Amino acid sequence: MKCDMKAMLKAGLGLAVLIAGAYAALPAAREWITAVSPFLFFLICPLMMFFMMKGMQSCHSDNESKKSKVPQAPIPTVAAVGDRNKEL
Repeated sequence: MKCDMKAMLKAGLGLAVLIAGAYAALPAAREWITAVSPFLFFLICPLMMFFMMKGMQSCHSDNESKKSKVPQAPIPTVAAVGDRNKEL
């Protein structure tokens, strides 16, 4: 996930919808929501970066576990010297 303008606008719009929904659903907390919402918009980029980095770490650990479970190629068996003489 890149932290580009398109992603920032989507996150900002999602946050605005979330704040509007909370404002409509929680009339007792309207003053608190109004006071905190500008700070939430400033925290969009750092929060997105935090969750992106956490996601990258979990993918990295998944890849390591998959790499360790890769089956190895079978080792070819070598015939004994006496067996070769019998075949000839």
